[in-house]
Amino acid sequence: MARIGRTHDAQPAGKVVTPTQASNIELMAEGIGQTGLLVVEAATKVESIATNITKQVELFKELTLAARELRDGNRSLSDDAEAAADATRRMNHELAQSREEMTASLAEVNYMIKWVGDTSTQLETLQQEMEDVGRIAHHIDSIAQQTHVLALNAHIEAARAGTGATGFTVIANAIRDLADQAIDAAASISATLDPLITSVNELGGTTKSARRGAERARGAIDIVAGSIERSQQEGDVLDHRVEAIATFSRTINDKVDLFSSSLLSLFEGVEHSENDLGAATLSLDNLMQRTNSLVHLSAKIGVETLDTPFVTEVVRCAQEIEVIFEAAITSGELSIDELFDEDYQEIPDTNPTQHLTRFVTFVDAAVQDLLEEFLEFSPAVVFAAVVDRNGYLSTHNLKYSSPQTSDPVWNAAHCRNHRFFDDTTGINAARSRNDFLLQTYRRDMGGGEYRLMKDASAPIYVSGLHWGALRLGYAPLADDAQSPERQRVQRASKIAKATTPPSVGDRGELDALMSPW
Repeated sequence: MARIGRTHDAQPAGKVVTPTQASNIELMAEGIGQTGLLVVEAATKVESIATNITKQVELFKELTLAARELRDGNRSLSDDAEAAADATRRMNHELAQSREEMTASLAEVNYMIKWVGDTSTQLETLQQEMEDVGRIAHHIDSIAQQTHVLALNAHIEAARAGTGATGFTVIANAIRDLADQAIDAAASISATLDPLITSVNELGGTTKSARRGAERARGAIDIVAGSIERSQQEGDVLDHRVEAIATFSRTINDKVDLFSSSLLSLFEGVEHSENDLGAATLSLDNLMQRTNSLVHLSAKIGVETLDTPFVTEVVRCAQEIEVIFEAAITSGELSIDELFDEDYQEIPDTNPTQHLTRFVTFVDAAVQDLLEEFLEFSPAVVFAAVVDRNGYLSTHNLKYSSPQTSDPVWNAAHCRNHRFFDDTTGINAARSRNDFLLQTYRRDMGGGEYRLMKDASAPIYVSGLHWGALRLGYAPLADDAQSPERQRVQRASKIAKATTPPSVGDRGELDALMSPW
């Protein structure tokens, strides 16, 4: 634990200035103070704009990503539409070919049906003619049988007649032989014709079955051909629609590309604005620090301003707290190790996070009443709190020390004790070793709400060690000659002028502050 002594503001021997010069210095100091308020207010607005721009940048990032995904998705859709269009074209082509093939097949089937029909008719004619031949052959056989019988009878009669009928016998025998030959021929014809008639009958039946089958095939082919024709018609409609989708997808793709390009340009512009605003915010922060240094310098050289009463009071109370802490150490109520405890224990289930240390209970009890009295010092006072050198705010006013609820936004505004405030203003106040420090800043109240504040702080030392600081936050006073605070300051200024002329040190410190500009 380093022993760091208090740094006292130098009071160099200076030259005496006239009351007019002193009044001008006071007016300049107050002008610097008002400038500081304006700088902080401008920084607040710029930061608000920067925050909105940052949100817009994030939104544009999301939009750019969404546009890219839309473009990729639309390109995929366009590719699919093109593929579908190509597939429907191929399908229509194949359907057209199938239709042509089915038409050709139908023509062949019709030809086959006609051929089968003609063949069946011819077979029926052939069958009739063969049956006629069969009947003729049977008739010939019958005549031949009768002729054979007659020839046999004639032979018998010729034999009875004797030698005188020898010639007749020869003729009768010849006729009988011819009759026998006719009988054999008729039998041969019948033997040959009967199987043929049977075959022709069977072939006729087969032909009729083939014709019925061909007619059924023609019906099926007609149905298939009709289905193919309807499919082709529907395919043509589908082809037109898919082609329209593909054309529309290409148009949308071109528009999405244009939109993505415009969005990217807009995003780059907004991002550039974000960078510019970040630089502007940094410049305003630097200007705010410089203005705070000038305000502090004005108060240090003894110029009475609207801030003087608050600076005087915070220094006095910080010294009173030092006495309280020293007495506790001397009496043994609190050890030096406990007072400088940095083992911050997180309080579970707190949002924003709160911590406890070994000195919290003592400090809360020891300085609470003193902090509450600050609220009666001036209507402008907003808060008073003690912080250690790490920005840990142990004790706050009671109205800012409520138990936490489930609402983190409400907690941020009403549960501000036992928390770290390590922003620039908080750390500057906690670690300053000057007799006092005067700053202008924006107080974060949570939920995106900020309040324009002034912060007067004074260091707290215990046993020669820098423990932390007492911070006094108050609203900027109205720059109005009739305001009570301004009248109070003016009265104090007149008394100071009547007793002793003000002095100012050399310009070295002011020049050092102003040199960067």
